[in-house]
Amino acid sequence: MTHIPDLASYDYYPGAPDAMAIGWLDSGMPFTTGACPQDVRDRLVSLGASPVRLMRGYHYCQFCLAMAEPPRLIRADARFYEAPDVARGNGEIWLTGGDGTNFAAPTLIGHYVEEHRYLPPDGFIEAVRLDVPTPGVA
Repeated sequence: MTHIPDLASYDYYPGAPDAMAIGWLDSGMPFTTGACPQDVRDRLVSLGASPVRLMRGYHYCQFCLAMAEPPRLIRADARFYEAPDVARGNGEIWLTGGDGTNFAAPTLIGHYVEEHRYLPPDGFIEAVRLDVPTPGVA
């Protein structure tokens, strides 16, 4: 997955509305940690179960993948593997804040918050609580 710093301009998907990127983490880059409010954690997990902008294939959590047992090959010729103990995502969460700011996050953001203590910026936390989907994003 592409690393985009929090609150940087979202540029992952061509033609998307203007938005700020949130939660586009990479195992080689530092990120803010802390205690995210439980209601926000629960809502992010719920939103991640119904993503928008579905992608082909999955992105596996790099933090969990580094700690998992080596992948098991399903077919030697295709290099597919099972990673049941590693979270994965294949879409995005889009929300609009009270000031009209759009936020774009990968579906793994709920996992990052719950399992890796990622703490999103306050403006995004407010947008999660408002729960306003970004118009025109499907």
